[in-house]
Order: sequence, then structure tokens, then C-alpha cells
Amino acid sequence: MTETDPNTSTALILTERIAASPDVIFDFLVDPDKMLRWMGTAVDIDPVPGGKFWLNANGTDVAVGTYLEIDPPHRVVFTWGWDGSADVPPASSTVTITLLPDGDATTVELRHDDLPGGASDQHREGWSYFMPRLTAAAEGRDPGPNIHAGETDQ
Repeated sequence: MTETDPNTSTALILTERIAASPDVIFDFLVDPDKMLRWMGTAVDIDPVPGGKFWLNANGTDVAVGTYLEIDPPHRVVFTWGWDGSADVPPASSTVTITLLPDGDATTVELRHDDLPGGASDQHREGWSYFMPRLTAAAEGRDPGPNIHAGETDQ
């Protein structure tokens, strides 16, 4: 499910129900090797408050930020922006991922705050692509090729 928060036009909220425990999903948010299974082509992260968040999303576009909060296995908060972008510069927006136990599954809420005007649509498209890939990876399935990184089925 994707929605824009009615209280602020700059918040993007997506939710996914994943058939995995918060512990399993949390690892896909803070372990570089597991992160690369669902998002990005290269990653350099230090998931501690004040630590670096650097993600080459597709071979060209690099997201840069800083971790603000790590609360295993419940929540990860980091700043986000694009290297070299005037519209969404590094660390200019905030991503909060909250993991809520839901029976034998977990509801994952991704909230992306402080996006300027037109950037919300682009980020909605990107996160809407990557969240199902997180679901597949965390459930032990192959998320398939990352078409945003130019990968194809061979």
C-alpha cells in the first residue's frame, strides 16, 4: 500500500506485510550483503547512530545520508539524498522503517519525509519497486533481476 500523508505533502508512506520475523527483516536493512539482495548495486554503510549511509541505487545514482536511529529489530532511521542533486541533496530527507510484529508475519512501514515537490512521485516509484523486492528476499525467495540497475533475466 502506498499513500501520501494527508498532514504533510512531503511524506511518503508505504507498507508491506512480510511473512518473516522482525529479526529476519531487520538484517536486510543493516547487513550490506543482505541489503544488496533487494536494493542497490553497491553499499557502504555503518548502521549506528551517526554512521554513514551510502547506496549506489542503480549503478549511477548514489543515495547519501547518516543513520539517526537503530533500534533492533524494530526501527531504522537514516537521512537520504542524492549525491550531486540540487533537488534532493545528500541528507536532506529522512527515511524511517518500522517493523511491527503481525501474527506470524511483520508489517513494514517505510516513511520518507521532507521530500520536495516533484521528488515525491519519483521516490514513490522507486520505493514501490524496491519494497516487494525486500519482501521476496526476507521471505527467502529470489527477488529477480534489479531492472533499475539494468539487470535482465538471462
